[in-house]
Amino acid sequence: MVKKMLLEAWEAIQLPSFTSKSSSFWVGATYGILTFVLLVSGAAGFFSGYWFPPILRLFAGVLAGALAYVLSLGLAWLVLKIIKPVPTFVLLSLIGAVGALFVFRFFSFRWPSQVYQPTALIYLVTSGILGGSLAILLKNPHLTANKKRGATIATIISTILIIGGMIWVAQEGKDVYPIAFDRSAGITPLANLGIKNPSEAGKYRFEHFTYGSGTDQKRPAFAANVKFQSHSVDAQLLLPEWKGKKKKWRERYWGFGADAFPLNGRVWMPEGEGPFPLVLMVHGNHSMEDYSDEGYAYIGELLASQGNIAVSVDENFLNGTWSGDFRGKEMPARAWLLLKHLEQWSVWSRDANHLLYQKADLDQVILIGHSRGGEAVSIAAAFNELPFFPDNANAVFNFRFGIKGVIAIAPTDYRYNRQMQLQNINYLSLQGSYDADEASFFGLRQYHRVHFSDTTNYRFKAGIYIHGANHGQFNTTWDRTDFGAPYNWLLNTAPIIPRVAQEQAAKVFIGAFAQLVLRPQDGGGAYRSLFQHTATAGDWLAPGIYLGHFKDTKAHILADFESEIDLAKEPNGIWLKASHTKIWKEEQLLYRNNDKQGNNALILAWDYGDTLKTDSIASYQINFPDTLSRKAQELLVTVATGDPGLLKNKEGEMPDLDFRILLADTSGHIAHLTLSSVKKIAPQLKVRYTKIEQLDKGIFNNAWEITPETFSIPFSAFDQIAGFDPHAIEQIQFVFDKTKKGVVVLDEIGFSK
Repeated sequence: MVKKMLLEAWEAIQLPSFTSKSSSFWVGATYGILTFVLLVSGAAGFFSGYWFPPILRLFAGVLAGALAYVLSLGLAWLVLKIIKPVPTFVLLSLIGAVGALFVFRFFSFRWPSQVYQPTALIYLVTSGILGGSLAILLKNPHLTANKKRGATIATIISTILIIGGMIWVAQEGKDVYPIAFDRSAGITPLANLGIKNPSEAGKYRFEHFTYGSGTDQKRPAFAANVKFQSHSVDAQLLLPEWKGKKKKWRERYWGFGADAFPLNGRVWMPEGEGPFPLVLMVHGNHSMEDYSDEGYAYIGELLASQGNIAVSVDENFLNGTWSGDFRGKEMPARAWLLLKHLEQWSVWSRDANHLLYQKADLDQVILIGHSRGGEAVSIAAAFNELPFFPDNANAVFNFRFGIKGVIAIAPTDYRYNRQMQLQNINYLSLQGSYDADEASFFGLRQYHRVHFSDTTNYRFKAGIYIHGANHGQFNTTWDRTDFGAPYNWLLNTAPIIPRVAQEQAAKVFIGAFAQLVLRPQDGGGAYRSLFQHTATAGDWLAPGIYLGHFKDTKAHILADFESEIDLAKEPNGIWLKASHTKIWKEEQLLYRNNDKQGNNALILAWDYGDTLKTDSIASYQINFPDTLSRKAQELLVTVATGDPGLLKNKEGEMPDLDFRILLADTSGHIAHLTLSSVKKIAPQLKVRYTKIEQLDKGIFNNAWEITPETFSIPFSAFDQIAGFDPHAIEQIQFVFDKTKKGVVVLDEIGFSK
């Protein structure tokens, strides 16, 4: 009985020939469906990321697809044995195809269900119709005119659908929210003041070499080609998650485990005696087989030419792979490895017999990290001050290097279960608005956790939001798509700025940061205004929108809206008042996915309808003791366009925000200006990450998020009434009489020396 059923099943699932009694259409449809399944399974194998060569992955995918197809046919046969509306082999083929496509939905095509399922169904049916129609036309030469016409139309329509789908996948998308935004008013470019472009090569010649274990099985650059051999380090206490299949397959691939992580680095070192400041750069998470450390050469070459030793650190062995991702559990190890590299450089620099003797200045260190590396550098800066690993005190720390600055490029800020509070360190974060991997400016969370208790030495923190930049183009080994195929077929890449523009922005801001932090007395101090007003770098950057968040040790903040539940007051005798506003509240700002930004701000809204009446103009004022403004030279205020949805049931576009600022001294003398005369407030920077609007909303939620920008306004920019004393200011007033309606976000209002 069993043998008979198996024979029947085997006979049922045999693919038909065109000489069989079945209709040519159904036979062709079967082959069309099977072809589609094998194409999908082949693509799934090719893009799966397994370690063996792509052609083998393609072959394995096709083989696995055929196997899944046959197994699904066998199972389906048990259900459909007695169903005969169409030939059994057609039903079995269809169900087998559905089973195979379902398997590969999870194996490689990790598209959202709302996209994958209807797309697979449409093209499954389309492939069947195409195969069936072609079979009729090719195998039935004596068709009636009507049948021939019908088969021809079906062939054309299905072909158009298939080609159209291929074109849709291949095209980049479109710029759904183009913005023309000129903010050059009142800004003098630094180039006009004779200040050197920080992205230009400096005076130093440099050499390039690698150091490493000397035995790396996968990386020749860190094996026989190393100039200096480094020691390995035991990270088992830092990464207890190195176990199970992750341990098994990773050690088989790399040839080492967590007890012997190598210290591998690519170096760009200036020629000369030294010592030179030391800059470590570290990549983020990517397929571990697709090495990422090579992608920062453009930054390394720039920094070396300017007199710094630049090192791109290899931590690829901690990255995700087909056998699993540590999902952030490896963050302490990423950070700790950077400190072990500094330790290795310290050993070399103190060894009088070593060629690197006194080359590196370990009291002048900057850490640069990208993506997960961007979170790791902040963790490393915090670990640098600790005696023990906070998650396991058996790991003893003894670092205490002179880390002067941290640069986080498109960082994560949620992988490690601890939030780093950094003290008295310079900080910069860069973020692109079209970053589909880290879609929010998470670097601003760490920005708000950098504090300056020591104001005797100059320090600053800054955040730069680059509209149109993505995640991958900060690294030359990555590209315009922040996900691998086939997921990247869905991405809308047309609005992304060119790679050369994104790299140029990175070089300008990183170069300026390094100069300002490491050589403030040697011309670097001139770059402070670049972070205060990004438009001052206009001659050095590609045209675009660059929003800057800034605060330094010269700042004295009157109101930051963090500590009081009473909206009418702040500490130190500061009183607050709003008049004629529709909305007056303080709240936690949110990212586009409704995650918290880690910062409270003031929200004000007004709406005058058709008529602006002078006796009901909305305003907000801050009253404070005049002693708080003494020795000040600039007004500071952080501003952003708010959510227009807060003004419910209001038709029409929101006008570009603008308002006046009034300063009053103790004698009642006034100084005033319109904010746009200094710099225009950026509108909503909406983005579309994918080609499908509903998919975008489902994954990223909102098309925009509040991105505040700091305005540093010198008192000299105000129109001052005779007798006004800028050192005896006791009131700041914001008057919203430039637009009939608006929603504005204000934060960190104060003065700067």
